[in-house]
Amino acid sequence: MNPKIIIIAEQSHGEISSVTYELIAGAKVLRQFTNSDIKIIMTGGEVSVAARQLSEQSGIDILVINPDIRTIPEEMIPEKIIPEKIIPDEIVFKNIPASLFKDLNPAYILMAHNAKGLDAAPGLAAKINAACITGVEKITGADGDICFTRSLFNDKISAQIISCAKVSVLTILPGVFKPDTRFNGNVGKISMIDLPLSTGDYHLIGYKNDAADTSALDDADVIVSAGNGIREKENLDLIFQMAGLFPKSAITGSRPICDKKWLKYSQQVGITGATVKPKLYLACGISGSSQHISGMRDSKFIVSINTDPHAAIFNISDICIIEDIATFIPQFITMYQDSQST
Repeated sequence: MNPKIIIIAEQSHGEISSVTYELIAGAKVLRQFTNSDIKIIMTGGEVSVAARQLSEQSGIDILVINPDIRTIPEEMIPEKIIPEKIIPDEIVFKNIPASLFKDLNPAYILMAHNAKGLDAAPGLAAKINAACITGVEKITGADGDICFTRSLFNDKISAQIISCAKVSVLTILPGVFKPDTRFNGNVGKISMIDLPLSTGDYHLIGYKNDAADTSALDDADVIVSAGNGIREKENLDLIFQMAGLFPKSAITGSRPICDKKWLKYSQQVGITGATVKPKLYLACGISGSSQHISGMRDSKFIVSINTDPHAAIFNISDICIIEDIATFIPQFITMYQDSQST
């Protein structure tokens, strides 16, 4: 039996997350170099509507894992936070017996490079004695080997990695593989397995979704985003002034800005924040980490302002401005206002 490519599907509130379809696209690229079959595994207490929908849209066989709730200590299921007693995906996948993966015979296991995937992937790889390559941006062939490209040193260097392990767990950067929306008419088979889970030396003390309203970001035509390069909180005023020039604009920031509490976490763009697709994205003092780029790479037009000519954000920008925002933005505002008055 040929080794398989296993996709760990993600779902939220009973619906398949969009990143799952990106993982399928990445798996199809990987299949070109391996000729392996693809199989999807997901959690659930039953063959849900989401599982049927995914099997129809992808044409790929699905294994639904039903964790035996009777084998899980009560403290792992905080009823006040999860009244339906739903076990989070990352808890399930980290605690699946290694024997199941042995039966599935995987060569590659694909997970999303997000909070869930980064939490589960290393533990899963250690359990099944697999390699773990995170933040994969590209999959290519090289002299009979498969190369996985990922960024290093704040995205200033791209590394090509070849796995020497029999099994490799990969986390795929969101946004790098475009889902194929075409339906080929095939429907994947769905099977289900009940599994007891061993929880190890930890238990879950809380699990809840962020209820922040990000509708303003979804509706914005122009987003002005602040990064660590603005240096001082007072310089946020320049960001607000620039955003004020455009109708239907919104303010966002990179994670360091939100960690400093200069902006709310609901305004954070990136893997652990919001994903935005405005007509114009103005990146001010943002270096361009892969985590941030994942949240805004699909913007229609990107303008970046940075003092570092080698900033990674320039690699995906339509216009690159090498300048201090404290110098550039006031001059831009003055020129814009003069153009409007003539």
